Formats: sequence, structure tokens, C-alpha cells
Amino acid sequence: MEFKGFSKRDTSILKGIGILSIVFHNYFHWLLPSPGENEFSFAAERVTRFFDLLVNEPGEFVNILFSFLGHYGVQVFLLVSGFGLTMSMLRREKAWLPFVWERLLKLYALLLTGLVLSYLGLVLMQNRVFNAWEWKEIGYKMLFMHTLLPNSGLSVNGPWWFFALIFQLYLLFPLLFRGMRRWGWKVFVAVCVVSYAMIFLFREVFNLYHGSILMQNAPGHLPEFCLGILLAFSKDKKIHWGWLVLAVAVFCLGNVYSWAYPFTFLAVAVMTVFAYQGLKSLPFKKRWIGEALSYFGGISMLLFAVHGLFRVPFLNLAAAWPTPWGHLATGLLFFVTVWLFALAVKPLHTWLSNLFSRCAIRESKVTKILQPILQVFLLLFFAGVMVHYLVQDRSSRSITPTVAPLLMDQGVVTPADNYVTFVSFDLPANPSVVRFKGSFDFKSDAAEDQLPSLVADIRKTYWNSIKLTKRVDGDWSHYEFSCDFYRSFIQDVKDKRVSLYFLNRHQTEMAFRDVHVEVSY
Repeated sequence: MEFKGFSKRDTSILKGIGILSIVFHNYFHWLLPSPGENEFSFAAERVTRFFDLLVNEPGEFVNILFSFLGHYGVQVFLLVSGFGLTMSMLRREKAWLPFVWERLLKLYALLLTGLVLSYLGLVLMQNRVFNAWEWKEIGYKMLFMHTLLPNSGLSVNGPWWFFALIFQLYLLFPLLFRGMRRWGWKVFVAVCVVSYAMIFLFREVFNLYHGSILMQNAPGHLPEFCLGILLAFSKDKKIHWGWLVLAVAVFCLGNVYSWAYPFTFLAVAVMTVFAYQGLKSLPFKKRWIGEALSYFGGISMLLFAVHGLFRVPFLNLAAAWPTPWGHLATGLLFFVTVWLFALAVKPLHTWLSNLFSRCAIRESKVTKILQPILQVFLLLFFAGVMVHYLVQDRSSRSITPTVAPLLMDQGVVTPADNYVTFVSFDLPANPSVVRFKGSFDFKSDAAEDQLPSLVADIRKTYWNSIKLTKRVDGDWSHYEFSCDFYRSFIQDVKDKRVSLYFLNRHQTEMAFRDVHVEVSY
């Protein structure tokens, strides 16, 4: 296939496809029935549930497809970003510091627009303002470091994790651009090797958060971004169809085997290139579809910045209309609402962009001096973060129980209970690692996927659903569990309340007994 590159309209259409996928994914994956998604971590049962739901709930296919596959819209954005930045740099090359500063200001304009709308929404709909914890998390986001903190990446507004990822890629882009212009595909291969080596190191060797922290940061998504850069240097060249076959095969394997899962994101980017080039060649293209996608692509970042703020009211509406048509209707209403609010705040975003554009810096003797200093600082900072987590992993292997076993004879969860706590205490210290380990018996007539989830919570710091391992099946099933909390380097958990509780999402009924929990730190 001869690759002609992406025109400005092409990139707008691709952004439109990407933002529609992301917006609908971030709504529908909160609706039942939802298979979940292999976005930051992999679980084979999500894939099984995806196919089971397609067979057993065919009327919910829109919900199911966007829930499981919609997050891959991020890969479309990364591909287009790498391509677009390269074409822009080829027209007018900029030094590292002016380039990063310019992109930083553009991200601030978007983030501040979203924050203003979020603040007004809290005041008008909930009659409150941001609390201390929310301000702290917003501070991390303003520093674009929230994805480096394991429990902050998805806080306040989940989709905003992307801001930190794209900022990290902006930091690396000028270096990747110059390297790829000089050595071409060799740099792309080298980047892929380094990226996947880091992913497997954190997932398979250290098993920190099952590797999810890498998938929220640049090392987890450099290959897709660099593919866009490589394509910009490969215009008017032929791409063998074998790459498409390989990408499809890798994507299928990555949804079956955990070891192949990290490669699925690059596979989606490759399939996007072939699919779009194929669609462009069709003689019966619907012009209005292209125009609509191009339009939404033009306001894609505004849609992205505001869409996470409006999910709850429409999810409540969908709960009152629990049918496939009800879910589809609320999803469309949600999107129209997001679209209208994006248009409403567009003047604010334009004003902020114009205001920040006056703060642009140009290459000078001062920037030439500052540039290497900042690069070294950032390199040491990210290296320090990695060392911090590796030290935590080492310390987690030697900890022993430091709290007396916490026991409970029996208890029940009723359909009226949203959650039932069975372990709760205050941490007397500020440990780097907290480990929960225990077991319990329970019985219920509900299906396996309808049972309450076991959750570990450290107030305003940590929340995680714990994976349960069934050891004995029967009238009373016996389950065991183990979960580690790794404290971030700037967090303080001393005197904070720790809880383990059942989260009853499906309003089911169950009884539990013989709870035994050990806490180590």
C-alpha cells in the first residue's frame, strides 16, 4: 500500500474518530452490562465477558463495544499527534525549550477551561466547592505529575490522566524527531525495545500495580507516538500489507495472553493507518460523515477536557431506564450535552490561549543555557521516581505482619447495602508499603459476576478492587486474597483510616463468616 501521508483534513477526521471513541467509552463503561477494558492492566476474564455479553445481550452491543474497545481512541490521538508535530517541525524547526513551553501553555489553557467548568458545576449542582483533597489532586495535575502517583492518575476527573501522558511525550518529541530524522526506523525500533522492556520489567518482574503505572505514562505508549513520527518521514513510500496481517494477529493474541497485551496498542495504531488509507480509496464515501468527523476532530480537545464532568447525572438517568434503547438514548444525550458545553466554554479557552500566547519564549542565549539544565533535571527526576518504586518493591518482599490479625465471626450484605465494612483501623505510621492478606467464607445465590467486590481503601489516598482466589467451592465458598499498597513519594498516610469492605454494585444478597485479615507494613 502506498502511504500518501495525512492531510490536515485527514488528521481532523482521525481525531474525530478518536474523540467519539473516547467520550462514548468513558460513559458506557460505567453502565451495566459492561465487560470492562484492558486499558491499564490485563485480565483474560474481561475478554471472555466481552464475547459472552455480545452473545447473551445482543441489544447492548453499542454499550459493550464502546466499553471494551473505545479506549483505543487514545492510540488514534497519539498516532496523529506524532505525525502532526513532525510535519509542523519540518516546516519550522524549534529548539527544545521553546517547543515544550509552547505546548505546556496550550495544555494549561485546556486544563484551566475544564477546571473552571468543573468548579462551576460543583457550586451549581452540589452546592459545594473543591475540598482539600481535590485541591491537592488538582495541584498534581497542574504539575502534570499525577500519573506518576499510583493513586492520583484517575482522581477528580478520570480522563485527565491523558494530560500527563501527552506532556511527557512533548518533552521527548524534539529528541525523537532529531533522532528519527537522522537514523529513521532504527530509532523507532530502539524506542520500542526500551518501552516494552520497561513495561515487562514493571509488570512481570516487580509487578508494581500489575504494571498499570507504566501504561499511564510515556514508556507505555511511546511506540504509537513514534509510529506517527516515522510515518511523517515515510510519505510517498509503500507499506507492505504483511504489517496489517501481523498487527491483527498481535491484537488477537494480546486479548488472549497477558504477555502479548502491551503490543495491542501499537497493533491498533498500525491497523488505523491501513483502515483509514483503505477508506480514503473507496469511491462511495459519504461526504457528510467525513465533514461531521472533521468538525468534531476540530473541537476534540475541548470535548476531551469537559466530557468527564457530566457522566453522573446521565448514569442516574440510565439506571432509571435500564433497557438497551434507554442506554443508547442516555449515551446520545450525554454526548450532545458535552458538545454544547464544549461550545459554551470555547470563548474562555480561546481567551486563555490568546493570553498565554503572549508568554511565548524565543530561542536565545538564556534558553540555550537553561535547556540542558532542565533536561538533566527532568532525567534525574524521572529516574528518581523509578528508583523509588523499585526500592518499594524490594522492601515489600521482606515485610512481616505488624498488626494483630483482624477477625470477624460472621456478617451479611443485603440488597439495600451499598457497602459493608468488615475491617477498619487507623495507620499509626507512614509506611512505604501496606499489605493486606486474608481469607473468608461466604455464600450467595447470585451469579459469580454479580457478587459484591472486595475493596481496600485508605481514605482520600487509595482505592483498589482486590482480586479474590477461590480455594473451596460449595454451599460456603472459601476465598483468599492479597493486595499491596505502595505509597507515593509525596503522600502521607499516617493516622488515615484503612478499610476493607464489600462494594455491592449489583444489589445482591450474601452472608460471610470466618473473616481473617493480616495487615503488614
